[in-house]
Amino acid sequence: LSTLSRVPPRQGRNLYLSIDLELQRVAATAFGTQPGAAVAIDPRNGEVLAMVSLPGFDPNLFVNGISRANYAALLEAPHRPLFNRALQGGYEPGSTMKPFIGLAGLELGLRRPGDTVLSTGEFRLPGLPQVWRDWKAGGHGRIDLKEAIAQSVNTYFYQLAVDMGVDRMGGYLAQFGFGAPTGIDLTGETGGILPSRAWKRANLATEWYPGETVIAGIGQGYW
Repeated sequence: LSTLSRVPPRQGRNLYLSIDLELQRVAATAFGTQPGAAVAIDPRNGEVLAMVSLPGFDPNLFVNGISRANYAALLEAPHRPLFNRALQGGYEPGSTMKPFIGLAGLELGLRRPGDTVLSTGEFRLPGLPQVWRDWKAGGHGRIDLKEAIAQSVNTYFYQLAVDMGVDRMGGYLAQFGFGAPTGIDLTGETGGILPSRAWKRANLATEWYPGETVIAGIGQGYW
């Protein structure tokens, strides 16, 4: 056979990752031996700067076909190393929801920026014996929305959630993508839960209780 023609190779275009290697190392090291997940995102453009799911595993085991023994060891290992906690784990967002709940209160006309409430450290619903507490014993005194966010005042958002109702809350927060996958270009991502009466009825076949609205206001419960 003879060479009919030759096409010289051309260098491909560079591929730049958004991952910050040093930040990735710091995030992974911070867990020590504890299982968990961490994701750091640049809020200016949505780039993922670090993404950690621990414990991890050696992906080289899969290159030429993983042995039955090695695969069984991964399946039986403590803390499920094959489970990507960053993409598939379900965790309560907690107080990170408070700015969103506050924004909903403003846009839905339930609060004005200067409106204040008295935080005594305890919250009750009329006719119910249960008490929902703040993280600060005795409360924070009289505070507005800005201070409620700065001090992470639970009682402010308990009342706001009750005034809003879980269905209005869910309808408003859906526009930010809560309850749906983000669409990151990695396989296996699952969406979170956006709590509502309809969601609980469809998934748990039971009614929604007033106290569940209270804790939804601080990112707990069925989130």
